[in-house]
Amino acid sequence: MSLRIIYGRAGSGKSRFCIEDIKSSKRENPDKILILMVPEQFTLQGEKNLVRALGASGIGEAEVLSFKRLARRILDEVGGGARKHVNSAGKAMIIHSILEKSKSSFKAFGRSAGQRGFVDRMAGMLSEFKRYNITPDLLGETKDLIGDRFLKDKLEDLLLIYKSYDEIVHSRYIDTDDDLTILARRMEKSDKLAGAEIWIDEFSGFTPQEYEIIKKLLFFLQVG
Repeated sequence: MSLRIIYGRAGSGKSRFCIEDIKSSKRENPDKILILMVPEQFTLQGEKNLVRALGASGIGEAEVLSFKRLARRILDEVGGGARKHVNSAGKAMIIHSILEKSKSSFKAFGRSAGQRGFVDRMAGMLSEFKRYNITPDLLGETKDLIGDRFLKDKLEDLLLIYKSYDEIVHSRYIDTDDDLTILARRMEKSDKLAGAEIWIDEFSGFTPQEYEIIKKLLFFLQVG
């Protein structure tokens, strides 16, 4: 199966085309694994569309998955997702603990570390780092290239928080934001994906983490 790109304006029938294509592919290859990938908020609607097109057995004949659901499904198959995931409350508690222990070492965040909402801002920042494949090593390399003293101090504080957070989490848990990174490393071991036919619909854009998954999915299309 080769890569196909279906493009057109909103409402021009791209999603309908995908559903009909899945229906046709199932008729021609009844044993083939078919996956429709959509954003998390569209999974329910995608399942409804499949049921309308394929009948009551539609969900059993083709799967509707978001990137996160794909990660959970494949990591359950190949391993790598057995550790307990840290939830948002746990993440906030870890960051709060790091801030309390490190506040005397901060160069830029000394005052703001104790302010209301700072933990949530740090949690959001760490999530963005992971979604955009910014590792502690990359952040450290970037910091060393910065000439502005105040910005460099901020990056040094962020790096301290980021490294401390990863050390704590990786020793016992899995951060949900790491699921796609782990998936990208392990998905080549999946029998489920080998030879599967995959449609990607409804996305307005992708993060670097998601692009890495798409790149790996193209590998499976080439070898399937």
